[in-house]
Amino acid sequence: MKETNLNHVMTKTRLFSGFTHEECSQFRKISKAVRRNCTEGEILVAEGSVIDFFAIVLQGDLLCEKNDYSGRVELIQNYAEGELICFDIVCTTTRRCPFRLRCLKDSKLLIFRCDALTHRQEYLSARIYDKLHANIMHFLANENIKKLYKIDVLYKRTLREKILVFLRNMETITGESTLHIRMDREQFAQYLGVNRSSLSHELSLMQAEGLFHFKKDCFVLEKQPAKTPKEPVAT
Repeated sequence: MKETNLNHVMTKTRLFSGFTHEECSQFRKISKAVRRNCTEGEILVAEGSVIDFFAIVLQGDLLCEKNDYSGRVELIQNYAEGELICFDIVCTTTRRCPFRLRCLKDSKLLIFRCDALTHRQEYLSARIYDKLHANIMHFLANENIKKLYKIDVLYKRTLREKILVFLRNMETITGESTLHIRMDREQFAQYLGVNRSSLSHELSLMQAEGLFHFKKDCFVLEKQPAKTPKEPVAT
């Protein structure tokens, strides 16, 4: 990938929003950014490890996951092309990763050293430093909201409620009724913390009831009829 293309990818992320291509090139040089290839199934970050980098996914897909007390896999988050990985971890005090990061398929990453985030007078201009730290605040706030959305889903008691809240939250975020959840059925079940067969059964029932239509990872939500107020009862 050419340098101009790398700059373009960087400016599409929240962290480098508002950066010029020249500023992107400068930051890559300061942070000693390198490109790395990862193979399908490779564990990029082990659970409990301390990390000193963050990265942009240039190509491929990665999964953030861990095992629960019984050994069942829980999907925390998935990452696709153009997204940042590990950035929220390197912003913590310990930089210790509470999950593992696994390549779902062959991937290409642009990796940055995290100590570049604190450079200012010696390396970064005041303009770049101010942009960067304003973007850091926005990025971490957005990540926090994402986690609140997931808590909202997991808090629901029934599987049907979990599915509906997840899809309605996505509809609210995207403003679209056609949603690509970017998870296969097994990953969706892991994300919701349920059994895959139970999820498939419930999805089929909900589709039969006309709540939505789905094919693979694409869901089309049906508009819910507006509730009409009840007439007051005469006394």
